[in-house]
Amino acid sequence: MANDQLFFVGQKAFINKDGKVLILFNDRNKIDLPGGKIQEGESDFQRSLAREVGEETGLSIEIGDPFVTWSFSLPETHAHAGKKVFLVGFKCVYKGGEFKISNEHLRHEWVGKEDLPRLNDGSGHFKALEKYFADR
Repeated sequence: MANDQLFFVGQKAFINKDGKVLILFNDRNKIDLPGGKIQEGESDFQRSLAREVGEETGLSIEIGDPFVTWSFSLPETHAHAGKKVFLVGFKCVYKGGEFKISNEHLRHEWVGKEDLPRLNDGSGHFKALEKYFADR
């Protein structure tokens, strides 16, 4: 019998504002989305996602339905290198707040379907973004 895998569960917000979605770029200049890992002791997933979005962007959102899942392994530079992160993407709507980027990201963009070709970095995050726009 195989041992259970140790992993993290995270959530990402696909925040729609005027038909565009907010994407962030991490320290390796790769696509990211607001959100993060569910912390120990958190059981309200929507509250957890709203907290992460607020910390990373300063924005308030309305959280809709989950629509996509994907996973990736943490990079060698991460404290938990090699561990898997399983993600759930939620369709969200911008409600208010003034954007302010956290120290976790380098820059941001509001993107539309027409921006997909130049953003394709082959990542699971990109494939989830592609699915978001395919469903619209």
